[in-house]
Amino acid sequence: MLKAIYRLAWKDVLADFRHRSTFSSMLFFSVAVLLVFQAAFEPNGQEAQRLVPGLLWTTVLFTTLMGLGRVFQSEEENGAFEGLLLTPLPRGAIFFGKWLGNLVLSLMVMIMLIPLTLILFNVNIWIHIPMLLALLLLGTMGLTALGVLLAAMTQTARSRETLLALLLLPLVAPLLIAGVQAMTEVINTGTLGGPWLNLLLIFDAIYLSLAPWGFGWLVEE
Repeated sequence: MLKAIYRLAWKDVLADFRHRSTFSSMLFFSVAVLLVFQAAFEPNGQEAQRLVPGLLWTTVLFTTLMGLGRVFQSEEENGAFEGLLLTPLPRGAIFFGKWLGNLVLSLMVMIMLIPLTLILFNVNIWIHIPMLLALLLLGTMGLTALGVLLAAMTQTARSRETLLALLLLPLVAPLLIAGVQAMTEVINTGTLGGPWLNLLLIFDAIYLSLAPWGFGWLVEE
């Protein structure tokens, strides 16, 4: 099962780099969003430090939404989704393979996103980059888990990108609030912990445990 998950994820990542579709779009979009924020706010050092958590999570949210809208694109174009379901694999393995591939692409964007944000807004918190990246990883794990489930649900809809956003945003609002507050605490105190981090972990556990079950039920229906 683990080998199948790895192969599905590797297939998605490799295909994306061959066609330069999802990753390049996500990276370009995230840079464009940051440039717009920088031009709109032009904050000083202290104000920029206060704004960084919200700006980072907003950029990650909309960038991840772009990637989730294409998570089943290769299977749809080749008519391979039904064939994927016919493989002798648990439905959870298919879910985790698609989730892991999307998570890897999102994480690569985040690795470039954090230094770019600190440079554009002239915020000197470079020492906290590992903790910021850890928080973004934790938040994106839950965000992409729920997003892959909803992407499977809306893949046959006519306006699937709009419908995906309308379904996803209310459900991940608590996770995003926890992520913003935990990141603010890291920037202000330099420590990673506390109730907001615990809340982030709780939402990750809920989404990662329920989403595979929901995916299996959804594709069977």
